[in-house]
Amino acid sequence: MPFCENCAKFHEADAVGRKGDCPTCGAVIAPPKKAPWHFKLLIVATVIYLGYRLFQLIFWLIKVLGH
Repeated sequence: MPFCENCAKFHEADAVGRKGDCPTCGAVIAPPKKAPWHFKLLIVATVIYLGYRLFQLIFWLIKVLGH
């Protein structure tokens, strides 16, 4: 639970703003929220997979249209 020294009270983690600011006074009381590492890994794996499938599509089209 983040504590705001200006307001002298604790705030729920969900009440803190996206940039880590206090909902009452706006002071920064928590580090900004970041995307978890496994979400970033999922994005990288998806980009690699779609790139591979695009590569396959291009060679398939060359093969089909080449005849």
